[in-house]
Amino acid sequence: MALAETSVYLGFWTNWSHGAINGLTYTTTLENGALFIAFLALFVTYTGTCFWSIASFTVHQTLSRQAPQNTIYHQQQAILRTSDTSTIALWRLIKLTWAWRKTMGTTSFKSTLIPLATSLATLSAFTIASIFSSRVASSRGGEVLIVGSNCAVFNGSLMTQENHGMTQYYTASRIRSSASYKANCYSGSKLTEGCHTFARSSLPFIVTHGNPCPFPGKDAICGLENGSIRLDSGFLNSHYDLGINSPPSSRFLYRSVTECSPIRDKGYIRFNNMKTPKTAEFLYGDDSVHCGRNSDGCTMDVGFGDGLGSRAARSQYTLSVATKWQLPKDMDFANTWEPIPELSVPNTDVNVLFLQPNSILYATPVYDPWFDATYGPLIATLTRGNITVYASNQPAKALACAQQYQFCNPSLPQDISCTPPMGIHEAVIAASSTLFKEKNSRDAFDWSALAIRYMANGFTEIVTILGGTALLAGDTLSAAGQDSLPNNQWELELEHWFKITLADIQRAILDQATGPTDPRAASFHSPPKTAAARTICNSQKIRSDSYTSFNVLGLIIIFSIGGLIILISACLPLVTARLQRSRNPFASLEWISNDTLQLQRLAHEAVGAGEWKGACDDYPFTRKHDLLAVLDITDRKHPVLRVEPEAAETTEIEPNDKEQCIVTAGIAGST
Repeated sequence: MALAETSVYLGFWTNWSHGAINGLTYTTTLENGALFIAFLALFVTYTGTCFWSIASFTVHQTLSRQAPQNTIYHQQQAILRTSDTSTIALWRLIKLTWAWRKTMGTTSFKSTLIPLATSLATLSAFTIASIFSSRVASSRGGEVLIVGSNCAVFNGSLMTQENHGMTQYYTASRIRSSASYKANCYSGSKLTEGCHTFARSSLPFIVTHGNPCPFPGKDAICGLENGSIRLDSGFLNSHYDLGINSPPSSRFLYRSVTECSPIRDKGYIRFNNMKTPKTAEFLYGDDSVHCGRNSDGCTMDVGFGDGLGSRAARSQYTLSVATKWQLPKDMDFANTWEPIPELSVPNTDVNVLFLQPNSILYATPVYDPWFDATYGPLIATLTRGNITVYASNQPAKALACAQQYQFCNPSLPQDISCTPPMGIHEAVIAASSTLFKEKNSRDAFDWSALAIRYMANGFTEIVTILGGTALLAGDTLSAAGQDSLPNNQWELELEHWFKITLADIQRAILDQATGPTDPRAASFHSPPKTAAARTICNSQKIRSDSYTSFNVLGLIIIFSIGGLIILISACLPLVTARLQRSRNPFASLEWISNDTLQLQRLAHEAVGAGEWKGACDDYPFTRKHDLLAVLDITDRKHPVLRVEPEAAETTEIEPNDKEQCIVTAGIAGST
């Protein structure tokens, strides 16, 4: 799903999946996010450098000894002082230990153990910190918040003669969109790119086979003994499953349960051979739409035989449906079918689904109770010769479904938190009046429930809109006939449709927040009228690869700890120097003297080159025209510093003129 850039909220918001504190999130564009991630990486790296300066200073001070020490002591102190990072220090200490192995044996390792362990621990800690710091940002499939400025819900009262056709087209396009999403994202195989939009790629459900007949008529109406299928979505959470971002106190649960079974036609079918074409009337209760006003128990009138049209036109399946909704009395006029007692289930929406195979021929016998094609064998003539085929036993077969729904308020005590299972319309009314008594929560629930009732589609709409194209069997159907079908094809079809209904409720909730995808559909959609509904409009989450979101708590922790480390690294040498000034300043002076430039000063000063000042500062210096010693490489295996005569002439050092090294600011070597 492609969304305009303005459709996603940029800024601070709370992702309630992680709570009020940990869920505080900042969303920005990919470009700005990349810049901030780069800055974050630099900050963590610099923090690691500052932490190493603290660690190396602490170890250097701890190991500092005023008494004469061996060479490896002075070398490790110099490494601690001059290595800017733990990586450099670790490598140099390893090489130092290795260089002394023949002279000192294991003693070399013992001597450098503390600096080695410190540098290794620092390197490891900040390597891990760098990895985990990247987790504060998410871009690939990260959750973002929709801007619901065009939020709207389908409103049937706005349908007119002018927009009626657009209404049908738009509804069909949305169902086809959900069917396409189901095909790509509910298959159980590797998810495609388009499956990473909704809060969940697919919604879970439970399917059980071999259940008792769900209808009052039991085996008198059900065609299979203990052969019904039950499809149960379980309780879907409005936040985690549907993506409506809200705190626990403002969430609701939704459940859909569908039980279906092939039903008998013997005793429930009436043939009329006097008509052209011939007709078969299925007698599952009066339906004035499909059978006319004088239906006489007729639910569906199916034509068959000669006079039905060309064979080419009939080489495809036809699906029809009769539905009895559980409606309040003031809405019962919308029902056109009154099921027979054997199919009439209280507090339930009931469907009877009719499959007409028309003139389709089957390559092998089909023993599936709905597709049922064992009539034959017949001989069919094709261009390549005669083949054996089979045909359907009846002009149509029926299966019936009982659908119930539940809503829950998880904030209530468990024993009073859910509505009883009932039809979708009554379930919404019951939930609104009994589970959400506070006005804001009720308004919020009612707004989301409108999308579930009027924008999400069930079996009735799928069959009505998609017709025969809704069948999986159509994937192996051609003008030459139908390939073989398994004995449980009817169950596969129902699972397929149930998945479409789940995908469709995901789509409906998102469509409500974004508004109609086609501007022409705005004529039969209504915006929210309450503050709570408008809040829901701006609370829809999706996943997107086009934005970067940062965990604000993580950023606060990183910058707080990092800032503290940077501050300590800047102040530690100064504070330590001041504390040692009145006691024994040797450790601080050694730290200063082990700096690279101070070691250089000591080397040149030791051979009498230059008149030096700033012996306690970061940058020691000489007089303007002083020349320093040169590197004598007469012995190439042992180069030394040597003072040239002209350099010696420029150096006049009076003992009384030497500055006194007082440990003051100690800025020399804060890093």
